[in-house]
Amino acid sequence: MYFNKESLSKLPTTPGIYKMIDKDNSIIYIGKAKNIKNRVKSYFSKHLDSIKTKIMVKHINRIEVIETQTEKEAFILENQLIKLAKPKYNILLKDDKTFPYIKITIQDVFPRIIVTRNKQNDGSKYYGPFPSLGSSRNLKKTLYDLFPIRDCKQPITLTEEQPKCLLLDINKCIGPCIYKHTKPTYDNLLHQLDLLLTGRNKALISLLQKEMKLLSSQQEFEKAAIIRDRLQLLDSLSQSQRVAVEDSYSFSLWSIVSSETHYYIMVHELIDGKLISQHGFYEEKIVISQEVFIEQTFIEYVNSHSSVLNQLICDSKITDVLSPILKSIDLPGPATPQRGLKKELLANLEKNARHSLHNINLKHKPSTEPPSDVLINLKKVLHLNHIPHLIFGFDISHLQGSNIVGSAVAFKNAAPFKKGYRKFSIKTPFPASNDPASIKEVVFRRLKLCLDLKEDLPNLLVIDGGKAQLNFAFSSLSRLGLASQIDIIALAKKNEEIYTLHQKQPIQLSKSTPIIHLLQHIRDESHRFALTFQRLKRNKLAQQSQLLQIEGLGMQRLKSLYQAFDSIESLKKASLDDLLSVPGIGKQLALSILSTVKAISS
Repeated sequence: MYFNKESLSKLPTTPGIYKMIDKDNSIIYIGKAKNIKNRVKSYFSKHLDSIKTKIMVKHINRIEVIETQTEKEAFILENQLIKLAKPKYNILLKDDKTFPYIKITIQDVFPRIIVTRNKQNDGSKYYGPFPSLGSSRNLKKTLYDLFPIRDCKQPITLTEEQPKCLLLDINKCIGPCIYKHTKPTYDNLLHQLDLLLTGRNKALISLLQKEMKLLSSQQEFEKAAIIRDRLQLLDSLSQSQRVAVEDSYSFSLWSIVSSETHYYIMVHELIDGKLISQHGFYEEKIVISQEVFIEQTFIEYVNSHSSVLNQLICDSKITDVLSPILKSIDLPGPATPQRGLKKELLANLEKNARHSLHNINLKHKPSTEPPSDVLINLKKVLHLNHIPHLIFGFDISHLQGSNIVGSAVAFKNAAPFKKGYRKFSIKTPFPASNDPASIKEVVFRRLKLCLDLKEDLPNLLVIDGGKAQLNFAFSSLSRLGLASQIDIIALAKKNEEIYTLHQKQPIQLSKSTPIIHLLQHIRDESHRFALTFQRLKRNKLAQQSQLLQIEGLGMQRLKSLYQAFDSIESLKKASLDDLLSVPGIGKQLALSILSTVKAISS
């Protein structure tokens, strides 16, 4: 369907996917929709805020659609087509994630501060990443010192009291768990935090100074002293962010460098003379041209990372690409300084970018060591598509059909890779223990985690079990679109039989071969890791059952107890007063709990 105003009205109102195609007959964007007509029409609204959409619309020559029965089918088809076509406006930037983000859980009634290196689409608000604020632990402590909001994980409502914690008693939190009337004060602290994290330190300092003067005039000197201490802490934090520019300067610095194999773009955001965030993006040269990489990085960056487009200060390579693009949507183009402070800042940015690119090249450099003989032989003997440098092993453990857990261990170059180990509690309810279905869930969740966190995918999966476990695990590979990228086998314990997808009969190798020894090691390690986790959960349940023997402590009160104390270990440290603060726990019951916990400990 060729694009014109009339063609929009003829689009179907069913679920499906739509392909935006340019004048060169290249697919530039693929999207899914519950209602194709409504979704596509939204791209041509007069009130578009997204720079990405404004630029993309300029290149649309025609639109093709594929209708589906359901929205879920559209989702699956969209993923498949994006992997095949790799449209330029569907790009996922490869971010080097060197520095931490600050995440505010704005979806909560009383939000929390979380310092993380992984930005996700989870409804929270992210700031950064911050290159100049020290370690993640110190950064989080400093922010909580400045803004005494909650640091606990328990759900807090506006209507019901929740168990309080020590932070309220030592004046490190204003206590929304108990004091619901603090909501306006809490929101004001979040506003102040937003001012700091967006570089508006002047406005924040002015706000706090006025508040301190008001408190002093009302002779509330203790509260005024708290504001004074916050101002001093804020000043020391601001000094660590300061760059050698005037306070009035706010702009984005962009520089691109390249090596034999990769392009790398670094971006510095400066607000009021302070370095607010640093981003680094890279891509292999074999995948993309330099011009397209610059365009895609800019479009996706302003779409995902920058709500305000500040003045762009770029090197000449970036300026040449972005000038016509910005001009096409009536925005001011970038500047390339020839002398002065901005040129010095750009030169320093390029130096930082080259250092980061060096680290990227080291990370992606092919290993000069030949793969071990056992891995080469494993590929040959089992007719694998890849030499299995990275192998994931999976196993399921349960106690008489209940308390089901799964493990995923990792072996890198035939040796355990502990950083890649993961454990899972099975979420899918089964009428009885079901190892194949449990394997299916664990394989899906582990590989989905790799995709979400942009971790390296394994070359081979080793499943503990037989043909049924193998087939269920393969269904998860197919669902994720990874069937052609990852090999999969199953190893049955009874006779050490190896099951593959393409052979009806299992393969049996000599039990003295290095291949079998490696596969046994992976299988045994996944079994050990699953069993350890299962025992941990079993012990927790046993401790819970001992608590339930206490007269007067039913499931509802036990639930309240675990909301206040998340483990037996934390319950051991509780005082009588701590227990009395839990809803429904009286003095006699509290004494019984302390006595029982002491018995469990011994």
